[in-house]
Amino acid sequence: MNLLRSRLVVCRALVLTALGVVVSAALAAPGDLDASFNASGAAPGYVLAKVGRSQFQADEATQVARQSDGKLVQVGTCRGVFVLRACAARFNADGSVDATFNANATQNGTQPDLQPGELIVDSGVGGDQMYGVAVQVLASGRILIAATCGNPTTGFSDFCVIAVTATGELDTTFNAGGPFPGLTRVTPAAFYNNARHMIVQTDGKIVVVGACGEQIINRTACVVRFNANGTLDGGFNAAGVLPGVRVQPIGSGGDSDATAAAEQTDGKLVVGAACTDGGQRKMCVFRVTAAGALDQASFATGTSGLRVLAFSNDEHTVAGLRIDGAGRLVLAGGCAAIDNLFVVTTAFCVARLLPDGALDGGGFNASAPVAERGRVRFNIDSSHDAAAALMLAPGGKIAVAGVCRYDQGLGTGVICLAQLNADGSFDAAFGNGGKAIQPTLTNQRDLAQHALLQPDGKWIVSARCFRGAPDVFCLARFDGLSAAASCALNVDGNAVLDASSDGLLIVRYLLGLRGSALTVGAIGSGATRSGAALESYLASLNLDADGDGSNPARATSDGLLIVRALLGLSGPALTGGAINSAVSGVRDAVAVRNWITTTHGASCLP
Repeated sequence: MNLLRSRLVVCRALVLTALGVVVSAALAAPGDLDASFNASGAAPGYVLAKVGRSQFQADEATQVARQSDGKLVQVGTCRGVFVLRACAARFNADGSVDATFNANATQNGTQPDLQPGELIVDSGVGGDQMYGVAVQVLASGRILIAATCGNPTTGFSDFCVIAVTATGELDTTFNAGGPFPGLTRVTPAAFYNNARHMIVQTDGKIVVVGACGEQIINRTACVVRFNANGTLDGGFNAAGVLPGVRVQPIGSGGDSDATAAAEQTDGKLVVGAACTDGGQRKMCVFRVTAAGALDQASFATGTSGLRVLAFSNDEHTVAGLRIDGAGRLVLAGGCAAIDNLFVVTTAFCVARLLPDGALDGGGFNASAPVAERGRVRFNIDSSHDAAAALMLAPGGKIAVAGVCRYDQGLGTGVICLAQLNADGSFDAAFGNGGKAIQPTLTNQRDLAQHALLQPDGKWIVSARCFRGAPDVFCLARFDGLSAAASCALNVDGNAVLDASSDGLLIVRYLLGLRGSALTVGAIGSGATRSGAALESYLASLNLDADGDGSNPARATSDGLLIVRALLGLSGPALTGGAINSAVSGVRDAVAVRNWITTTHGASCLP
C-alpha cells in the first residue's frame, strides 16, 4: 500500500470512528490480502489443507474452480494409500471447510486420516500414479478433474478425466460403459502423455490439452476431446490416427507442450503452448476448427494456422489463454532471459492477438517501440517474477497472478498480482500502481499455481504453500474492485449498477447522442465518469449483445437487450422483439446473459 493510499485509509478510519462506526480489516484496498476470508483461522486471508496422508510427502495444489453457490473446489496431487493420487478439497465461500463434501471421508476405513471436505481418488479407478492438474464444476454440480494417470501396462502415462458428484463421491454414470465407471482415460501417443489443462465447451464436451509422447524424450502439443458422458469424441479430428485426439507439432525444435485452451463463440478451439523454436522455448498458439482440423484458412495465414511469439531472446511459458469480448486472444506466462554474464532473470509476459492471430500492436502497448507493441513484459518486485494465471476483468482489463521473489534453489517465493488496462497500461486503481505483492513470509513459501476472479471482484489464488512441513494446499483471497466496479456496464463509474442510468447512457450512446444530450438526467449519484471520459469509455465497450456483428452496435436491439438484462429479465422477456433475426446464429436469451457475464462481469446481472 503506497503512502497516499495509506493516508486516505487512515483518514477514512478516523471519520468512521468519529461517527461511531466500528473500523476493521474491511478497509483493505484492491490488491490487499482479504482478512475476512477464513477469518477465524490461524492465518486470516488463507485457508490451508493437508489432504494427503503422508506427513513426509508434499501436497501439490494446482487449480481452483468456483461453484455457482460460491463454494471453492481445489485440486492437485496427494499421496494416497500407496501411490500419488488426484485429490480435492472443498471450502465454503467464507473459507471454512465444507464438511458436506465427501462426508464419509474415511471411505469406509480405506482412508482413515481423511476429514470431511477432502477427497483422494484412490479406489476402483485402476492405473498407477495419478496427478490432478485441472478442475471444472458443471452447472449440474458434477465436478470434473483432469489428471495424468500412470499406465501400469505400458509403464508410461495417459490422459484421464475423473467425475465426482456434488457431494464428493465418484460419479459412476460418467463413462458408465468403461472398465472403471467414473473415470475415462485415453492413450493419445505411445509414451509419456501429460495432461496440463481442461475446459468444458458450451455444448458440454470436455477438452484436455497437454503434451503427448510420440517419442520417448520429446513430446508434442496435443488436444483430446471427450463427449459429455465421458466417451472419446470420435468426431473430433475424425481422420486422425486416433479419432478424438489431435497431436499438433508446433515450432521448429520438435518439442512442445500445450498448457492452455479456450473456446471461441463459433466453437473453434485456441490452444496455447510452450514450444521449442530456433533453439529457444517460446509462446506458441494454434487454432483448430470445431471438427478438430487445423484452422489454416483464417488463423495465422502464411504460417499454416500456427503462431510463434517471442519476447526478445527469452525462454517462455504459457500460464493462461483467454478470449476477450472482441474475440482477441490474450496470453500470459513467464519469460526468462540470460544476459552476457549468464545471469538469469524472469518476468511476467502478456501478449494480445487479434482474432486472425496477428499481434494487436495498434491497441495493446501501442505507444511502445514497434518491436514491443502487442505485448508487455514487466516485473512486480524482483528479477525473478513470473505469471502463473490469467483472468479477464470487466472493461477489457487483464488480471494476472503469479510468483515473485522466486528462488529456485530454496524453492521460495510469494504471491503477487497485477492488473492491466485494456491498452496494456497498469490499472492505477489496483494495488500500488497496478501491482500488489504479498508480504514476505519467514521460512515459508507460497507458490501461486492458478487463480480466478469472483463476481464480487475478489481474487482467489490457488497455491502450494510451505509452513514448516511438506507443502500443503492453500487458497488466498485478495480484495479487488467492488462488485459494481467489477461490471464494465457500470458506465458512470459509481457504486450502483442501474438500468435507468447506466442502461440509458448505453442506449443514448448507440443512438448517436453526445455531450449533454447523452448525459442529462442519466448520470447516477457519485459518478466518476462524465464528458469526454464517459464517451471514451463507452467507445471502448463491446456492446454487440445479440452477436450479429453490427458495428456500431444498435440501440434498438443491442441496447435494448442490455437494458432488459440489467433489469433482471431472461427468456422471451429478454429477447422478444430485440434480436436481429435477419442474421443467422445470433445469441438466444441464455447466450446473451452468458455473453454479458463473460464479457462485462458476472456481477452485471441482478
